[in-house]
Amino acid sequence: MDTQQVLSHIVVVLKGTAVLILLTTAGKPSIPLRNKTLKYKADANGTGLLWTYRNRAFRSSSSLNSSWISGPKGKALKGSVQELQTNGAASCKAWYSLYERYGPAYELTIPFFRLHIINHPTYLEHIQKHNSKNYIRGSFTRNVFGALHRSGVFAVDGAEWQFQRKAATRAFSKRNFETHITASVHRWLDVLMELLGNLAREEKVFDFQEVMGRFLFCLFLQIAFHEEALALDLLSGDPASLDSKPDYIRAFDQATVLFDRRRRDPLWKITERLSGEDKVTKRAVNLFYGKIDGLIIKRLETMRNGYKPNPDAGVDLLDIFLQSTTDVYKLGGMVFSFLSAGRDTTAYSTSWLMKEIHHVDNRHLDAVNRIRTEADKLGFSSNYLGYGDAPKMRFANAMWDESARLNTVSPAGQMEAAEDDILPAVPELNIPPRRVKKGDIVGYQNYVLARMPEVWGKDAAVFNPDRWFKENGESISYSPFKYHSWNAGPRSCLGRALATYEGITITTAILQRFDVVLVDDSKVYEPLAAMNMGIRDGLPMSVRQRVLKA
Repeated sequence: MDTQQVLSHIVVVLKGTAVLILLTTAGKPSIPLRNKTLKYKADANGTGLLWTYRNRAFRSSSSLNSSWISGPKGKALKGSVQELQTNGAASCKAWYSLYERYGPAYELTIPFFRLHIINHPTYLEHIQKHNSKNYIRGSFTRNVFGALHRSGVFAVDGAEWQFQRKAATRAFSKRNFETHITASVHRWLDVLMELLGNLAREEKVFDFQEVMGRFLFCLFLQIAFHEEALALDLLSGDPASLDSKPDYIRAFDQATVLFDRRRRDPLWKITERLSGEDKVTKRAVNLFYGKIDGLIIKRLETMRNGYKPNPDAGVDLLDIFLQSTTDVYKLGGMVFSFLSAGRDTTAYSTSWLMKEIHHVDNRHLDAVNRIRTEADKLGFSSNYLGYGDAPKMRFANAMWDESARLNTVSPAGQMEAAEDDILPAVPELNIPPRRVKKGDIVGYQNYVLARMPEVWGKDAAVFNPDRWFKENGESISYSPFKYHSWNAGPRSCLGRALATYEGITITTAILQRFDVVLVDDSKVYEPLAAMNMGIRDGLPMSVRQRVLKA
């Protein structure tokens, strides 16, 4: 029975989101219509009930793309919320499952929004290059993350975003890298090497990801504030420093999980109030910002007493941001955004890299010996890499890039359309142009993009650092719209160079001085459920001291 036959037997037609209608003939149990679904149940005589409902969430726009694969049919009122409420490994697997079923591009709905999934370099280049001004953080991001990021770079658009972007560019200048940043990295590497040496002597198992989180937080305090006293409460050469964690760091970790959950729940304002989680979230934010705001107030006091930045020693982030405002609330948001990206991005990326280097699946790569040989040839058997030295570690860079490709710390992202737009066709996949309404969300999943054979070839899901070399041995640089782990266009990750330098320098320093033993080198390590994709349950390991060559 076709749709027209069913409709001819409807006795009463009522408009609404969900309506029961008497049906007097048998037929198919479910008939999808554009933006609606008809369902009915009938008895043996063919008499039963028919009901129709909008298969999109309330307050979300109707589809404009009749020729597009629409994605999974939504439920009445809540649309596709169920598909979005998984997290961690389940979320990544769910995304990939949807890709396998519907392809790289399809639509979902959530209350208040229609969501266009655009997992292809053609779309990413359009929204992040050709028409980047039309795709903004928008109200969705501000509503969800505003309390966490305040007016930081990840929650603003327009002139405010441009200023913070420009300011951060100055902080990551070549001169600053060669002075303040490199000196800070080497200072905290001394602490880390002392800690690992003591852990080796005591033959202790420790969580490498946890240590990296502490290390990168301490390093950020140095880079952003020239602050060391507060950092020493978090990490020292004594293994006992790992036995406790300051409350404000626990609050930071808790907040990243809570806000990630908020991102996946369009009704979070209601559900958090009912569960009491809104109070937990507020307490975590206030506790963490208490420390950050305190450091800013301390700097403002020193400025009133005559403090001036010393360019020869390198300027920190706060020095630069203070040139535009002295408002503690705004400054706190600015600093937090870079802290959130700077700590988690490098800590998680370095942890995933260490896992890939030592996992049994990659033993054929002989990665440890190849990285050590590179460092020895460059004369870094006992010294730390300088900023200009890290790019010379070509195999280490290939390992880093391949790990960041498959284990992207930023597994997904979204932008809001400021005006109506038409996304381009993808002829090689027979996908036609696509209309996007003002206020719609476009979302991409780097986790899926990295595993798509259409983008990376048949071995897309395989860890293969050789894909970063040409046949003649030259290194390959892929388009940022293909290798999208660091974003692309005007909002590409400013800290990519810093994260790469830190990750390769940390890894090289450890491998030159220690043998690493994973507690389980054959385990399937799953993603963490948080805003950034770390390793769930961490990376337990031990180290043994090596005898360095003279």
